[in-house]
Parts: sequence; structure tokens; C-alpha cells
Amino acid sequence: MANTEVNKKTILIADDAEINRLLLKKIFGEEYFIEEAANGLEALQKLREMPEIAVLILDIMMPKLDGFGVLEVMQKDEHLRTIPTVVITANNEEDTQIRALSGGATDVLTKPFSSQIIMHRIKNIMTRREAEKLAEQNRAYKRELRLMYTDEKSGLYNKNAFHRYTARMLEKNHHKKFLLFRWDIDNFKVFNDWFGTEVGDEYLKKIGDFYRKYGKQNTALMTYARYDADHFVCCQEAEGFNPEAITKIIDEYMGQLKNLDFEYTPRVGIYMINDPTLDVALMCDRALLALRSIKDSYGKRFAWFDDSMRESMIEQQEIVNEMEFALKDGQFSAYLQPQYNYDNGRLIGAEALVRWKHPVKGDIMPSKFIPLFERNGFISKLDEYIWEQICILLRKWKDEGIPLVPISVNVSRRDIYNPHLFGNILALLGKYNLDPALLHLEITESAYTQNAEQLVTTVNLLRSHGLKVHMDDFGSGYSSLSMLQDVPVDLLKLDMRFLGNDYKEERSGNILNAVVRMATALQLPVLAEGVETKEQADFLRSIGCLRMQGYFFARPMPTEEFEELLTSVNTTSFLGDSFVESIEGSVNFLSFSFQSALLFNSFVGGAAVAEYDKRNETFVTLRINDQFLTEIGTDRTQYMERGQSVFDYYENENKQIVLDMLNEAIATDKEACCEVLTRVTKKSDEYRWLKLRTRLLVASSNRHILYVVVENITCSKEKTIAYEDMVEKLTTLTNNIPGGIGIFEVADKMQLVYCNDTMAVMFGYTHEEFMQKFANSFIASIHPQDREVVEKSFSCLLNEKKLVENCKYRQICKDGSWRWVNMYGRLMAVDGRIPRICALIMDTNT
Repeated sequence: MANTEVNKKTILIADDAEINRLLLKKIFGEEYFIEEAANGLEALQKLREMPEIAVLILDIMMPKLDGFGVLEVMQKDEHLRTIPTVVITANNEEDTQIRALSGGATDVLTKPFSSQIIMHRIKNIMTRREAEKLAEQNRAYKRELRLMYTDEKSGLYNKNAFHRYTARMLEKNHHKKFLLFRWDIDNFKVFNDWFGTEVGDEYLKKIGDFYRKYGKQNTALMTYARYDADHFVCCQEAEGFNPEAITKIIDEYMGQLKNLDFEYTPRVGIYMINDPTLDVALMCDRALLALRSIKDSYGKRFAWFDDSMRESMIEQQEIVNEMEFALKDGQFSAYLQPQYNYDNGRLIGAEALVRWKHPVKGDIMPSKFIPLFERNGFISKLDEYIWEQICILLRKWKDEGIPLVPISVNVSRRDIYNPHLFGNILALLGKYNLDPALLHLEITESAYTQNAEQLVTTVNLLRSHGLKVHMDDFGSGYSSLSMLQDVPVDLLKLDMRFLGNDYKEERSGNILNAVVRMATALQLPVLAEGVETKEQADFLRSIGCLRMQGYFFARPMPTEEFEELLTSVNTTSFLGDSFVESIEGSVNFLSFSFQSALLFNSFVGGAAVAEYDKRNETFVTLRINDQFLTEIGTDRTQYMERGQSVFDYYENENKQIVLDMLNEAIATDKEACCEVLTRVTKKSDEYRWLKLRTRLLVASSNRHILYVVVENITCSKEKTIAYEDMVEKLTTLTNNIPGGIGIFEVADKMQLVYCNDTMAVMFGYTHEEFMQKFANSFIASIHPQDREVVEKSFSCLLNEKKLVENCKYRQICKDGSWRWVNMYGRLMAVDGRIPRICALIMDTNT
């Protein structure tokens, strides 16, 4: 009985007539709790105070606020408008009932009413409402499930759902063989940086569409998901799987998305599932190991997980298990690799590199543990440990009076996001009472792609307290001009791996040269790391990069060995901005005798000897003759006042034209020439066209002595330009005439030497097609029955020299049809050459 009372629902009866309330209470009182209200305001108050009311029975005619007013208020309240409302009225008019229903009433009953009818109607309303509540709960539950198991960006399963449904699929189909493959989008973080996260999200959605399409087209059992970030996984039956085919399918689909300027090369890691009871997460990890094994392989597009990768995974797990103890046990130590000024041979600093000496396994290579520590975050602890070891070392050297050079230490990407980074480094410097300039910080360029804003903030904070910051590994990853502009570093470390062994090639050498020159323009010192040969060092020196580090100078060494080095060599922490090169032979060449001077000054034409400094991009005349000044339009006094820089006379693209000529002469050791426009004086509007010819005389690493001949070609150039302008205007004119224009040479055959675009278009051809097909024999384009008429007309022009009034004939169209045209022609001036006829050809319908 008590349970029945608990489950009874509540009905609110709102009616100003007590007799009506008593009647309704008698009808519903046994099965429902009854609440009463004598007017509309009281009804609204109870509705708000009693959220458990299941149905409102509402009279229309009430004091203070009538039924219509109550309905209006309820519709404006998010909760109240969901309560079913049955309106009772003594007014049997249809308009009143329609108004109540329009105002939100669930049903309308007119007085007098049958107790059984109203009871059934109220029960039906409650049943419907309960069904709607249940349906909404089910929909909400399904939405929750969908959000729980669906990736919102791609619409695919998320990681948890993939684990669950893949395990279920493998369990139900244990008799079948399955595999799992995994792939990702190269540099997706860079993609988002370039095009924005909205475009990136749209990219992910399209990949979701790809998987759904792939699933529909494939009859094999499969599950697929966006696993995390830009990684996608798929588990499917192994039978019929072709790794080349899936790579091609991904490549082709991704190719359809390349409407943006973003290159993508798919690589796939595959794991053959031998044990279907294995945790699906481990399967995904093994596919990831296979994927990582070919990340830097240009030619390989897919890889299968094998035992060697399993061993690598076990080895990595062993490293993770031992790393904390190894740090406490002092198994990690700092090695130092010297840095030199190659121009004067001085030791200018060193980079601290970590080494792990395991008591059982011996030396563990950094490539084995550094990437792993970067992924699991342990790199931050290791970095701080190395920083302190270097501070201890610097303090020791200072106390012992050993010459000091700055030591640079690595700051990983993880460290950048550490809010205590700045405080920790300052605390170390304060603890050991060290000058901040002695501890340089190297931040890899890849940190810029993760969070550029955070990086800039951190670097500015560090530099404001006297710390020097280097950008490490520039060129090996996502390098950009904006990076150098935005991140205020003190030194750029150029990774020689950027070019490998191709630095000697002209293109690669120019790239390296351009990077150094760009850094110089930004007043940003450059240090090249990874220098392994004298040839590399000499090349770097020749392009103005003097700071170097690498095996050519010294391998990373224990701190004790570096300490001995400090006490035995000339060290300096200062590097001059430039160095002096000797140019063999140049002194003798410039020390002209009286006879050679006379010959040079009497040279027919303008001549100069000039020095080109590739490093600083300067081109200065060392010697000029009088004719040189005449050709460029100045005198010696004005020339000296303006300065001897040849580039001062050339602007924008003209300067680049001269540069290209110089580089060509240097590279080929042959004569090179160019034509450029020059301003006579800086303030005048007079320009001259000059033809320059040059040849290399003497060369060193950076500076080159060249012989230059200059000729004023303004008159001939202006004529050429005027002629080209006239030809362009005539061409424009003829192409706008509503008819075809052709020029024919008439000798053994009728040869078309020119036609306008309109003539070709008349017959359905492009200009190139028409000339290729009919230039050598125009008569072939004329209907056989009409050729005699055309030949006769041309003969009249040649022999009688008169205008052809109307030569009508048919000419072939590209589609094979024939078109009637009228041709009007006149004999052009011959001057003893092959006769030419100019003809106007018009469509007969024109």
C-alpha cells in the first residue's frame, strides 16, 4: 500500500468554482494526489513550488489571471511549458477551444463532462508524457554513448571505442586472421599553423569520410578510428590485404585534398595479429613502432612490425625502468664538444652533450634514450641535472683560475612549457655565483612549431636576465623566415645535415650561403655544427660562417679532457665580425705599370676592374677608364662623390640581374653578360640602358676580381622597345578586327606566314593549330572545287596589281565542315623579295 502511495502522481486543479474542484477531486482522488488553486496566480505559484505535478486541469474563466493568461506565462517558462495542461470550459465555441490549444493546451474539455471520459483522457496524457520522457532519456543516453565512443572531429571511433570494438571483433572471429595498420599526417601541427585549426578539423573530417567509404567498398571485417591527434588506425581481415594497395589508396585520397599547398607522403606501419587476446592498445603500439621505423625513409612507404622492433620495445621499457635509478646513481655525465673560430683557430666555447655509462651494459647511445625521454617527459629531469653539472664545472674552473668559455646546454621542448624553467636556471646561476653569459641555452627549432607564443615569451624572459639563447638544429626541421623574425635568439646553429654531402653543389651551396647571408643581415651570428671535413670548414669560411663545431675539430670529450684543452690552447669568447683574406695575384694585377695604365685608359670602350664580395654582397670598382664614365653618364668627380659601389647605379631587379651575371662568370670562369637599366644620378629621372660584359680575373673564397666592359645601348634598346610595343599594338589591333587577316607568300605554293587569332577561331582552331596545319600549304584548307577561284584571284593580284573585290570560296573547319567566306586582298610592297599578299577573310554571314 505504501509503495502505491509513493508512485501516485499529482494533479493540480485550477478552478475558481469550488463545486468544480470538488467534482474533479472526487473523480481523481482515489488514484492521484490532488492539489487545488482558486485562480491563475495561485496556480502558477503551485506549479513553480511543486515540480512533481504531472497534469494541470485548468479552467478558462478565473479571477486575477484567467486560463489564457496562465498558458501564456507557462509557454515562456522552460520547465512549465512541458507540463501537460487540460483546459476545461463551459464555452462550447470553437474559437475558444482553438485559442486554448494554440496557447499550449494539451487538450480541451467542455462542461459538463463525463467522469469516465476525462479520467481516460488524463491517463492517456500521462502515459504519452511518460513515453516521451523515456524516449528523450534514451536519446540522451545514445548521445552520451556516441560522445563517449566517437571522435567529434572525424566522426570515427575514438581510441577507447576502437579498443573495445576491435577486441570484440577479434573474439567473435577467432578463426580468422587479422592485421592492424596505423598511419599519420606528416607535420599536421605545421599544417594547423599554416592554414588554421578550422581547416585542420575539416581535413580530419574528410579523412573520416575516407574511412567510411573504404569500409563500404571493402567486404572484409574491420574497425577503424582516429586514434589520437593525427594518427589513424584500422584493424581488418588479413586475407587479401595488400600494403602497396592501401598506401596507394591513402595517397590517392589525400591527393584529392591537396587543394592547399601542403605536401603529404603516406607511410603505414602494420602489425600482423598472431595473438588475438593481446591488448589492442599494445597492437596499436606495435604498429606505431613499425611506422616510426620508416618515418625518415624517403623510399619506404610501409613497414611490418617484426621481432627487432619487439626487442626495441623491450629495450625501451628497460630504459624506462632504469632511468630514475640511473640519474640518482650518477650514471649520466656531461661530455663537451669544442667550438672554434675557424679563422683564427681559437676555442670559443663548447656544447654540453649527455652520455649514459651503464654499469652492466656499458655506453648507451643518446639516440637510444633521448627520443624516449622526450616522449615520456623524463628529459626535463635529465636536463636540469646536466645544467647543474655544468654550473659546478664552471664554478670549479673559475675558482682554479682556468680560462672560461661559455658552455651551451640543451633546453628541450618539454622544458619550454615548464613554468619554473626561468626560476630554476636563475637559481642555479645564483647558487654557484656565475655570470649568466657563461651558460648558453640551446632551444631546438622544432620547439617553435609546438607553441611559438610560449617560446617567444620564454626566450625574451631569459635574455632579459643576461642569458644567451641559441636556436639549435636550424634547417633540419620546420625552418622559416618568420621564425628568425619572431624568436629573438642570440645565435643560429646551422645543422650541416641540412645539406648532407651536397653543400658543394651550386644549388645547395647557394642555399647555405643564403641562410648565412640572411642571418648576417639580421645581425644574427651563425655557428655550423656537424662539420666533419676540412673541405666543409673551408666552404663555410668562404661564405662568412666562422664559428664551427664537429668531428673535424674534436669529438665530444669528457670534461677532464676539455679542461686540459682549456689550459693548453688560446681561448676567447669574442669573435670578430670579419676576417681579412689575401687574394693571390691581385696586388700584381692592380700594380699596373705606366704602359699598362696607358693601355687601360685608352681602351676603346668603357672598362673597369671591380671587386665582388659575395659574403657582404658588395661590388666596388677598383679601377675605371674615362670611357667607362662616359658610357654610364657621369664624370670622375661625381662618381667618387656618389661612391664606387657599382650596385648604387642599379635598383631592384636590375641589381639582381647584375648579381646573376657576376655569379655566372664566377661559376663558369667564362664571359657573362647582361642588359640593365640604370639611373644616371640618384636625383635625376634620366635612365640609360647599359650592356655589361664581365670575366673573372682572380678569385678567393669570398672576394673576386673581375674585368667589366660597359656599353651604352640606350638608343638601340629604345628602338627595340618601341618596335616591340608597335608589334604588340598591331597584334592587338588585328586580333580585334571582326575577320581573319592573313599574309601569304606566293611562289611555288601559297604559304601562310601570318594570321591573326580571329582567322583561326573562325574555323574552330587555336592559332598554333591553324598555323601548324596550313602554314606551308594554305591551299589545302580550301575546298577542291574552289581552289582554282582562289588561285586565279591571287594571280590577278600579282599580275594586274588590283584589289580583289569579292573572291568567294569554301574553307575547311576543324570539325570537318566547310564554311563559305569572302576574301579581299591587296599586293604588299615586294622590294625584290618573294611577293606577299595581305588578305581579309570574312564569313559570308557577317
